[in-house]
Amino acid sequence: MAVSKERIDYLINHLNHKDLELVTDLMERLVQNNPPSDVPIDDEPTTDADIKAIKAAHEAMNNGELINLEDIEHELRN
Repeated sequence: MAVSKERIDYLINHLNHKDLELVTDLMERLVQNNPPSDVPIDDEPTTDADIKAIKAAHEAMNNGELINLEDIEHELRN
């Protein structure tokens, strides 16, 4: 189903402020996960330092050492 930007504008203009915050958050996440097509792909080779950092991040994740996104959002909003 094709959706026009005019339809989206109409819907956004009829949201209350609380719902507008929620929709804005969702839209920002969608945009972050779908970068514009004119952004070049990172084609640099993965270095040993990169691999070490990735492994350390995976280990921290597996050990439960990372901060939950919901906790970060709560801290930023309060």
